[in-house]
Amino acid sequence: MPEKLHIQKKNVRHEHKNGHHHHEESRRAGEKAKDTPGIICVERNIHDGAVVISGTLTLEYDKADIKAWIAGELEKAAAAVKEREGLVGHIKAAVTTTTTDVVSVTDEQATATESQRKLARIALAAIVFLIEPKEAENIIRKALAGVRARLREEADDFNETEG
Repeated sequence: MPEKLHIQKKNVRHEHKNGHHHHEESRRAGEKAKDTPGIICVERNIHDGAVVISGTLTLEYDKADIKAWIAGELEKAAAAVKEREGLVGHIKAAVTTTTTDVVSVTDEQATATESQRKLARIALAAIVFLIEPKEAENIIRKALAGVRARLREEADDFNETEG
């Protein structure tokens, strides 16, 4: 049976004295957390001797080269697996970016504005061998945290130059 860890609470129904109950709220809250900027969600499975880790992180950013940051963190993750004498099947990330543009009309003239802020959703997957599952999970969690930290550093640098 695959081992799964979820950041969200278990989907358990429980009753209150007033007859009110919860069960779906916990699952929905966990799903919503995956798309909340800054929240790292990681899941760990074992499949045919491989440790399979998947993680997500959603970030708001300006003009950062987020793909270069991710590449750097994936390389660090691979090195960390090898340092522990593990083998890397693959570690990859899919990045989906979106912007929000606004078109509005005042009186009769329409204007369009482009947002400078983007939203990036990083979906990371790793297949590694010969390493403890919890260690593999921590390595992937650290990679996502590294991307988030780089974003915060850039935001701090931007604020210092603007001030």
